[in-house]
Amino acid sequence: MFIDLSSARKVLRMGTILCLVIFSRTVMATDPSSLEGTAGHAKMDSLSALEGTVGHAVTAAQQEDDGIICQPGALCLETATQLPLRVLPRPFSNLYRETTVSEENIILANVPAFHPLYVFARQGLDLRQASAPLGWYQVGRSRDKAEGWLQAKDALEWRQALLVSYTHPGNPLEGRRPVLMFRDRPALEAVIDDMDMAGKAKAIYAGIDSGNVPENIISMEPKRFVDITRQFYLLPILQWSQTQIEGDDVRLLQLAAAVPRSRGADTLENSQYLDQAQVGRTVNKGKLQEAKTDIVFVIDTSRSMQPFIDMTREAVARMTKSFSAETADRFRFGLVAFRDSLDVAPQLEYVTRNFTPELVEGEQLVEILAEKGRATSVGSVDYAEEAFAGVDAALHSKWRDGALRFVIFIGDASSHPKGHPQNTTGKDEADLRREYDDAQVHLFAIHLQDPRAAEDHPRALAQFSHLARVRGAETSSAIKEINAFEEDQYRTLVEHLTSRINDQLSMVTGEQPVGDSTPLAEFDKLWEAALIEYVGKEATPPKDIVAWTLDRDLLNPADKALEVRVLVTREQLSSLAQALDQVVQALMRAEVTQGQFFAALQGVAGQTMKRPEDIGGGARLADTGLLPAFIESLPYKSDILSLTEEMFASMTAEQRSQLEWSILAKLDQYRTINEQVDAWFRVNDADQDQDLVYPLHLDYLP
Repeated sequence: MFIDLSSARKVLRMGTILCLVIFSRTVMATDPSSLEGTAGHAKMDSLSALEGTVGHAVTAAQQEDDGIICQPGALCLETATQLPLRVLPRPFSNLYRETTVSEENIILANVPAFHPLYVFARQGLDLRQASAPLGWYQVGRSRDKAEGWLQAKDALEWRQALLVSYTHPGNPLEGRRPVLMFRDRPALEAVIDDMDMAGKAKAIYAGIDSGNVPENIISMEPKRFVDITRQFYLLPILQWSQTQIEGDDVRLLQLAAAVPRSRGADTLENSQYLDQAQVGRTVNKGKLQEAKTDIVFVIDTSRSMQPFIDMTREAVARMTKSFSAETADRFRFGLVAFRDSLDVAPQLEYVTRNFTPELVEGEQLVEILAEKGRATSVGSVDYAEEAFAGVDAALHSKWRDGALRFVIFIGDASSHPKGHPQNTTGKDEADLRREYDDAQVHLFAIHLQDPRAAEDHPRALAQFSHLARVRGAETSSAIKEINAFEEDQYRTLVEHLTSRINDQLSMVTGEQPVGDSTPLAEFDKLWEAALIEYVGKEATPPKDIVAWTLDRDLLNPADKALEVRVLVTREQLSSLAQALDQVVQALMRAEVTQGQFFAALQGVAGQTMKRPEDIGGGARLADTGLLPAFIESLPYKSDILSLTEEMFASMTAEQRSQLEWSILAKLDQYRTINEQVDAWFRVNDADQDQDLVYPLHLDYLP
């Protein structure tokens, strides 16, 4: 169940004094560098060339009380979190009817590797010899019933839901190299600790390219990009350790690898996998015969913008006149307009307006720009506008399946930052960029700079640049700065841009470009990033292996190669949303009444908790029992979870408001994720709808 945030935002805007001071809070970033502590990483013997290494030995004392409770006929639960215990089957494992190894006792041979199974019982378990653990797990694919027994030597306990995903690799020349998967930790350390780390890594890649795969390399990421939000795969973290490279914290990770409903070890000894992993990130021109492009214009329609709206209309009109019948069908357009908050300027008519609930052909867009998308004749109360609201509205356009997705964002002012009373979304450029990445939407920004508002330029430029960041190229942004008094500059740019988009699509579909094909570097990088995502649909990630890897590019450790996510079910996300809604209500109630936060929280949550009186006894928010147990079990940092009565009392009104807005932004993100039907995945065929999972960025957690 997800809440409507509009009323909460209204209360915040009307009842709380807000300012631009950012509340100092520490949330784990979407990379392993924010993980706390260091997992055990004792060297263990390899069980097989396909499986790599495992190290999860448990002492006899730990085994007697290792935090797991198993009741007859029920799931085994972790005592600290009350979450079900799960295991990951190793390759070539069998499921037995009873705890006896025999051919006639096998229920299922070759259980899908590394697909999580629920544990119902543990019998004779002894994990002290990691290379040959003893005992059995009674397991099942769903929470409903046990289906058989799995030998302990064929399973890995997975007590947290952390996994990693591959980052966008960037273009072949400037982007990062594929992630290498090493047989064991010492083999990985031998490369990291080498005085010429980059040179040693280059030699490994050269060997793979020539077919001479080094013995210590099990597998590698495909050169093409596999987006976890489109092609779900599992890379659960089994263990990890931390080191530093050139003063930067990096993580050595032991991972398992799985692809739902697919099996078979994808090692580099497998010629079929090696061949597909070696296919480049780009394709020859003319190979994408079915490629389509959706373009949504996000335009500021405040009083100063009418000349630029007119020139945009003229450029789109010229673009559509050059279309053939086939080309016209490949393009669809949208228009989202934005102004400012109606709370301070109701005469503006709207904050945002989507003039194209269904994307339209170019000629229709020209008509809409002429008849409906006109600038207002009235002014707002300040220079900033609600640009973030327009960018947010455009993200929810009705994009066509499989189309390359672009937003062209045109504005002359900064957007109200998160926490400002005129910010209607509770989001900022970082929140929106993350959502755009997950939706594979690429933004090109045009910043119209009025010399009279020079003090606003740095703020707007920082916002626009972050929104226009090119995936796979962290230091590049697809943005052009135009003097607002030089209208010919804008006219030339928008004509060049629309012509370049047309030419780029023509080239990849094998048609003859109608323009001059003059490069536009800022857009061309954006197009290349989108194309890398498009061709990545044909790639498959490695599966059915255990290996060690680095979370950074081995040639350039400054580039992130893997980012941490947490696997959540619909039920968990819904529970988290309801709990955070109650936290926001309590924050607002305590602010209005000048009362204590935990007392307010007890009043808000009293009807939904069995023992609301426990809230008052909690030293921290994490101790109240309000938030879902899985949140506390994750090794990540959060000042929200650490919030105490003393911390709340010491916060200024601005800091409290910033905290409230941050939580509201996350609630909006949860609702967006929940509504995306195709974003949820079934790990096992037997999973019920409530067990569908989503790989959530850790930045989305409170």
